[in-house]
Order: sequence, then C-alpha cells, then structure tokens
Amino acid sequence: MASKAHVDNTVNERRLRPIYDWLDHGNNKKALQEAEKVLKKQPSNQCARVLKALALLRLGKEDNCQMIMEEVRAEVPCDDSTLQAMSICYREIHKPDKISELYEAAVKADPTNEELLTHLFMSYVRLCDFKKQQQTAVALYKLKPKNPYYFWAVMSVVMQAMQADERLAKAVVLPLAERMVLKMVNEGRIEAEQEVHLYLMVLELQGKEEAIMEVLTGPLAFRLSSLPQRRATLMLQLHRYSEAASTFKELMHEDIDNWTYYRDYLAAALKSETPQKCLDLLNEIIATKGEKARAPRLARFELLKHARLLKIELNSLDSTQLMHQYFTQFGEKGCVVGDLKLYLHLLKPDERLHLIKKLEQDVAVGADDYPTTIGQMQRHIHLEQLRRICGLHHSPTTSIEERISLADRLCDLHKKGNALCPASDRLPTDFCPADAYGLLATHLFHQLWVETQEALYLYRAMALLEQSLVSSPSNFHTKILLVRIYLEAGLVGAANHIFALLDVKHIQLDSLGHLHAPLLAPLGHLSQASSTLDHAAKFFVTNYKDSADHLTFAYKYGSFVKIQEFVELRKRLDNSLHFAMTTVDKMLLELSWCDSPNILSVMLTSMRIQPHEDSIRWNLIRDNRDLEVVVGWEPLDSYEKDPRFREETVSCMLVLLSARNLLLRIVAAAAETESSPLLAQLGTELEKLQQERIPEVLGHLQDRGSSAQSILVPLDAIERLKEAHESEQLKIIARLAKCLSRSSSPDSQCLQDLDATPGLRTLPIPCQQTPASYKRFLMRAVTCGETLALIGAVCCGYTTSQTPSSNKKNNKKSGKKIKSPQPDQLTDGWKDIGNLLVERASVLDSVLSMLEKVQLQTGLDSEEAVTATVVQRSQESIAQSSREIKSRVQLTIKLLNSLNS
Repeated sequence: MASKAHVDNTVNERRLRPIYDWLDHGNNKKALQEAEKVLKKQPSNQCARVLKALALLRLGKEDNCQMIMEEVRAEVPCDDSTLQAMSICYREIHKPDKISELYEAAVKADPTNEELLTHLFMSYVRLCDFKKQQQTAVALYKLKPKNPYYFWAVMSVVMQAMQADERLAKAVVLPLAERMVLKMVNEGRIEAEQEVHLYLMVLELQGKEEAIMEVLTGPLAFRLSSLPQRRATLMLQLHRYSEAASTFKELMHEDIDNWTYYRDYLAAALKSETPQKCLDLLNEIIATKGEKARAPRLARFELLKHARLLKIELNSLDSTQLMHQYFTQFGEKGCVVGDLKLYLHLLKPDERLHLIKKLEQDVAVGADDYPTTIGQMQRHIHLEQLRRICGLHHSPTTSIEERISLADRLCDLHKKGNALCPASDRLPTDFCPADAYGLLATHLFHQLWVETQEALYLYRAMALLEQSLVSSPSNFHTKILLVRIYLEAGLVGAANHIFALLDVKHIQLDSLGHLHAPLLAPLGHLSQASSTLDHAAKFFVTNYKDSADHLTFAYKYGSFVKIQEFVELRKRLDNSLHFAMTTVDKMLLELSWCDSPNILSVMLTSMRIQPHEDSIRWNLIRDNRDLEVVVGWEPLDSYEKDPRFREETVSCMLVLLSARNLLLRIVAAAAETESSPLLAQLGTELEKLQQERIPEVLGHLQDRGSSAQSILVPLDAIERLKEAHESEQLKIIARLAKCLSRSSSPDSQCLQDLDATPGLRTLPIPCQQTPASYKRFLMRAVTCGETLALIGAVCCGYTTSQTPSSNKKNNKKSGKKIKSPQPDQLTDGWKDIGNLLVERASVLDSVLSMLEKVQLQTGLDSEEAVTATVVQRSQESIAQSSREIKSRVQLTIKLLNSLNS
C-alpha cells in the first residue's frame, strides 16, 4: 500500500510540474491550460484545482479563484502540496487568517501530523496571535518533545507579556515564562545559546539584574559570547561601580580603540573614583599604547564634559589645546568634524574663534591659495566645516557680500580639488574629496536664496552640484541636496530624475520618501506622482507578508532576540505617517482625474471609503523619516532646538493629513443619500482646521524665523500646508459641504465665496527676464486644478445621489420613503456654479498654455557645458508640469459640464 501511494505521489508530482514551471515563469495563461489538462484526467485533483485558482487570480479573476478555493477548502485537504498552494493564494489576496483556518481544519483531521502542526504554528506567527502560538507549540512539544518547540511556546508567552498590561505581564505572564525556562535549566536540557538569550530576556523584562548576574557567572555562561562586556554592563546597572570600572579597564587595555568601553568606564569610574584619577589613566593609555587611537582622546573630552557638570576643575586639561591636538592628529579623517562637534559647546564663543585661528595657521591655505595635496585639502575642508559650525558662515558674523565671496571661493576650491583628485584615479563608487566644497557652497547659496529671494543662487547651486555629479556620480549627499535645490525652484521633473539616481528601494521608500514623493503632484507631475505613490503603497502592503516571513524564519532558526525587533518593524511600517499620507494623496489624485459622474461613482465604489468613520489610527501614527540623511553643519546655537524641525514638521504633516482625509471623506459623503448631517459635521471639522489648528502650527514655525527655511528642514509638509491655508482650498470646500447639508443646491452666498476664493485663481507667471523660482506659481496652479476637480466631484456626486432614480434604488434596499427632489430643484443653482467653475478652469488652461512656452532664464554662463544640462532639465520640467495640469483641467471641464446638462 505504501509503495502504491508513493507511485501515485510521484505520478501526481510529474503531472503538476509543468503548472508550477509556468507559474514560476509568470506565464499564467499557460499554467491555466496545463491545469485544465490535468483536471480533464483527474477532475478531483485538489492541488491541480488550487493551482488553477492561483493562475486565475494572477490573471485578474479573483472571484473565480475564490469560488474554487472555497470548494477545495470544504473538502478539508491535508496533503502538503495542496495546502501550500492554497496558502500562496490566500497570501496574494491578503487574507492570512484564512491560512490559519485551513491548517486548523487539517490538524483536526490529522492531529498527530507534526508537519501540519508546524505550519499551523507559523500561520499564527504571521497573524501575531501569540496565545494560539503558545497552544500550538505546546501541542507540538507533547507530540514530539524537541527543544525548539518548547522554546517556541516560551517565546509566545514572552510576546504575550510584551503586548499585555505592564502589571499583568510582571505579575503573571513573565513569571510563567521564567518557570518554563527554569524547568529546562534544572533538568539540564538547555542546548543552544539562543535558549540562554531567551532566559536572559525574560529576566531582563522583569528587572531581575541579580538573577541575570547569576546566569552570567553560572554554568550556562559557557554558551554565551562577549561575557566580560555583558558582566561589566550589568555591574553598572547594579550600581557596583568599582567592579564595573575595573572590568572596563581590562576591556580597554584589550581593545584600546573601542569607544563604548571608555564611555561606560567613565560612567562607572566617576561614581567610584576621582575625575583626576580617570584622567591619569587616559593619559597613560595615550602615552603608552594609544598613539593612533581616537577613543582615549575622545574619552578626555567626555571626562571634561562630566567634570563641568560636576563643577570640578581638572589639572592640565585645557579644552582648546586638546581639540587643537585632536585636529592636528586626525584632521584628515572624515570623522574629525563629527567628533569635535559633540564637544565644541564646552568652549566659550571667544575660545572657539581662538581654536579656529590656530587651526587656520596649521592648515596654511591662504585666501588666494589652494591645497596642494589631498591630505591638505581634507584638512582645509574639515576646517571650513568647523568654521560653519562655529557660526562663521552666518549673519551677523558675515555679511551677504562676504558670503557671496565665500561661496565663489568654495566653487573655485571645488574645481581645483577635482583636478587634484581626477576621476581616473578613483573607482566609480568612490567619492571625490573635493565634493565637500560643493556641499558647503550649496548651503551658502541656499542661505542667500532664503535671505534675498534671488533665484540666481539656486541655479548656481544646480550647476555646481550637476558638475560635481559628473566627477563623483556615486555621492548621495550631492544627489540629495540637488533634489532639494530643484524642488526649491519648482523643477520637480529635474528633481525626480536625480532622485531616481539614488535607487531608493524597500524600507528607504518610507525613510527617504519625504524627500520628493509628496511634492510630485503639488508641483505638477501628476502621472509620475501616481506611479510613485502607487509604488510606495505597494511596498507598505507587501511589508505585511515580508515581515511575516522574517518572523517565521526567526522562530525556525531560534533567533528569539530578533522576534520583538521584527514585530516592532512591522508596527512601524503599518502605522507609518508616510504610508497614511501616501494612501490619502493617491486616492485624492485618482478622484481628481474623473471626467464623468459615472466614472466618479465607479471610482468611489472601488475605493470603499467609509465617510462616516475615520479609518486613520491617529494614536498609533509613527514618523519614520530619516532627517539626518541631509548633510549639514549648522551653528552650535541652532542645536539647542532641533535644526531639522522634526516635531514642527510632524505637526504640519499630521494637520495636513487630517485636512486631506477630511477632503476625501467629504467627496465620498456627497455621493451618499441622506448625507446632510455628515456633510455638516465634516464641513465644520474642516473649517475648524482652517481657522484654528493650521494657523497655530504655522505660527510656531514663523516664531523660529528663517531657520525654519534651512536646507536641513523637510520641505514637503510646510509648503503644502501653507499653500492649502493661503489658497483657502479647505475653507471653500468646507463651506460648500455645509451649504449642501442644508439645501439641495448651492446658494448665492456659496457662489460669492467661490467667486472670491484665491484658490481658484493663479498667481502671476514669474518674470521671464531674470532667474526665477516657479515653486509658488506651480503649487497654486495645481491647487487651483485640484480644487476645481474636488468641487466638481462633490457637486456631481451630490446631484447623482439626489436624483430620483438613485433614491428609488435606495428605497428598495432600506424600505424607507425618501422625498426625492424635483428636477427643477436639482438644476436650480447648479448651472451657475458649473458656469463659474468652467470659466475658472478655462482661465487656468490658458495661463498654463502661456507657461508652457516660457523660456527659462538661469543667469548661468552659457559657455559652461553644465549650463545646458540645467536649462534642458528645467525647461522640460516646467513644460511637463504645464501639460499634465492642463490635461487634468480638461477632464475636470468635462465633469463640470455634466452639471449643466
């Protein structure tokens, strides 16, 4: 019998192999044909039916797929190939809970099958159902008493503790996990290092440091690595400072340049020894072994910082002299500026200037000289970065004329530096040392733009950075600053081209997406915005599957300490602020392209918007932006408050998300019958945002002055929120919603408000005779186009929902009698609003036609090769923005004309 079953399985596998191959190669039609061939001979073959369903799913026939899946599921399949194929189907339609139900039924039919139980456990891991994980792991251990299964159960209990109330976790759940591990310890059945790590994790979560020390000094310790460091760190936590300091001393002598050891040594030693004794030890290490080591020298700065806090004077410790010595020794290393920046605040302003003068004498590059070696160039670059940190690139220390002169000087140094280190002498992936001159000059040009509003400085920065990319194509700092400068000028097409060179992928779509994606649509590149937002949204959706795979592998290979990290990563991405903003922006963009009431209705139905409830989990929103990726050397004074404005920009993003989410809900609500109370509520909320919350948030930014316009501060949220407020887009849509909540058509006051709103008028086209930024003009033009489209969508959705036919359809469903408005009621007022909006759309269209023909002025030297690159990219960007905004306007006019028909 067993032999016959084996033969049947082999034959079955041979018949199914072509289906798998075609699916793997992406040829789903062929896979479907092969599945049909098998099913003609074996109509009841479960695996073939599921593979057919998978092929149908990938051909876009989800309903047919689900019918087949339900039929097979009702038969309670137990063979692995069928279950695996069904799991793939359910993953692709984003129903992981169905996988658990599938394996629950299979286990019920075959309760002693270890493989089925393992798959059931992993299906619960994907759902983060920790209680059922524990139950399944216990069942597995009873069936097959293996250590991995037992510790799966322990880890499941630990995860329950992490999700539970803190008091319950410490009183009940964690003690249970500890008892479970102790049972294995007492029986001598601990087999792997990861099992000991799990035991330590349980103790650490309970705050049992003494018990952890017993483990680290007991028989289980031989399974652990990095023991001395762990013991020393634990002694520090237990306030056994003298022992901790002694252990860290030994570690410092073993690894003389490990900064962590020095930092922790000082934390312990300053509690048990005098600062002078610590200083003597550091001096001894430097004198005997640490000639080329940075860590002991940094430790002296750290000691000085602690001594200042303790108000203790240290003999022979002159901070200025120490920093001078540090720069003398490590001035050519890229880390020197970051190291010194941490401790420059220890110096008084006059001491900083004294330090800079001493360093200038050492570097010996005069005002008319140029570095002659790469080493000297690197020292000069680091000196210039320190000068900027000390405020010597900013007012009132330097005037605008002095900064222009300095920027010119840095441009010359960049050119000479490139000649000193030509691309032929470097690998394509190597940065040119002279790139830093270009970055410093770009910061100065941006400052000059902010202070003077002369766009010439933006175009000079573009030319400089484009030239830098030619000689150093891998420098991501250059690309990021170039993206920012192009956006500052409103040239989003050029910015998108440069951003593509960064090759951003995976989690960077979340951490770096804020650099350009949110501004693609507001600056006119609507098609690119749609594809970019769609790409980002797909990443966040597939993250659930990918992070689930990480979790299953962590359990499979016993990497218990990583499981909480993976769960946290999944939460961070699921609740990402960028994800929420991307989703709302994408839906609004798609709605703004509707050109008829029918398409609008279909679009709203496919989006499944629930206007009655806010789907955003505001209390869980996470800001995952990497703001440090934009390189900068801002003055020390600005570090007292965050120079990158994280909190302020998050507030802007949250308010903007709230506003745009309300816009989306208003459009959806207008298309529903009996929506008057909801429209009134949403309109009131949006009006309150416009009148209270937005001015408050923008006021905080205004209080920070010009520093809020620093190149380090994210551009997207601030600019978009300002535009939404100043254009009164939110105000006019809120008033329209409130108007429709109390009458069947717009009243005269609503029409007057629409006629007067600045959001339906463009700004003047920037002067064509001088270099100009097109950012403000394009943002207003896009706002105008979007406002027209959204108002059109609200009006068309409302009139469609109030027509007698739609009310009758609703009556049949609800059994209620609804008084339908008469045809003359529906047309009253709609014709006037339709004519007004079409007129505004036509004016916008003609202005954009004029913009499309604009000849860009950059003020750059036309003989320079890079000038042609900047002009071409900029001209193409403006023309493309004009065409795409016009294209949407034409669709909106078609939609608005339906109000007159």
